[in-house]
Amino acid sequence: MKKMLKFDPSERISVADALKHDFFSDLHCEEDEPTTERVDAFDFDFEKYDLTIDELKIEIFDEISLYHSAKAQQKYIKNRKDHPEGVLHLKHKRIADQCKKFKRILP
Repeated sequence: MKKMLKFDPSERISVADALKHDFFSDLHCEEDEPTTERVDAFDFDFEKYDLTIDELKIEIFDEISLYHSAKAQQKYIKNRKDHPEGVLHLKHKRIADQCKKFKRILP
């Protein structure tokens, strides 16, 4: 357990090695345990930047779009091109709509 709780990842026991430990002998079934590659540090590159909430939303949406159909990706790319200000175009549209309503109400 102490090896699993090491703060420094280079000192921490790997999942594969931990599962081979006697503590997990009753639970360990190598054929039933999927493995994967390490997460690339590049995947966390966004943490280096001081992003606004709207910029972070765009980054999250970009990541999500990678797992959707080509049609959805094309639509998203078109929207990004048509509205380079990002989600702010929705806010601006809403404000413009509100102004139109007030103009109808006010003389």
